[in-house]
Amino acid sequence: MLIRNKLYSFFLIATFILVSGCSDNKEYETAICALADISGTYAKEKKNMVKIIQAGIVPKLVPGDSLILMTIDSNSFNEENIKGKLKLDYRPSQANQQKLKFAKVLDKFAKKKVSARYTDISGAMMLCSSHLKSTLAGTQMMFIFSDMKEELKPGIKRSFNNDEFENIDIAAINVIKLNEDSTNPQIFRSRIKKWGKRVLKHSAKSWNATLDPTEISDYIDENR
Repeated sequence: MLIRNKLYSFFLIATFILVSGCSDNKEYETAICALADISGTYAKEKKNMVKIIQAGIVPKLVPGDSLILMTIDSNSFNEENIKGKLKLDYRPSQANQQKLKFAKVLDKFAKKKVSARYTDISGAMMLCSSHLKSTLAGTQMMFIFSDMKEELKPGIKRSFNNDEFENIDIAAINVIKLNEDSTNPQIFRSRIKKWGKRVLKHSAKSWNATLDPTEISDYIDENR
């Protein structure tokens, strides 16, 4: 009986240490969500988006980090909009294998021809926020690949909670200018400014809409 009690105590202590260790590691993990706009003319940017993710984001992930790929379409607050999930193992060899497998997921996504009529950016951001928070990662980032022009489908309503983007760094990447933007640059500037005010009002840690795709690696390093 004494031996059994000792073994049981040892099991409890070992379990506590393991759980505590995992909990502590969360503080050093990075969780990233990439939102890919597949509506209107921006749908043509899919291959370019994937190249940017493969070259600028995936290589920066280290064991314990995670990456989620989501789409922006007519109704983005939908679990079906999650097109890929990656949670790296703490063993480097396993993590590298996972990255290679995820690269195939990205390639498959790039080849699939889809285009949505409406653009529910807010819904995708809300879904992304929920998943990022669930990771409990110390660093959380959201990259939005879009022209940032939202056009909600009739009947769709979106409103952010006050703490919707708490602890999340948000950056708009590869923001393509529309024809109307070229005709009147102030339209583009106003659109981006409104998004900045909106996300910061709802507790975003930071907002960046001028980030060049080649600067993603440095951006991730600076915000870890």
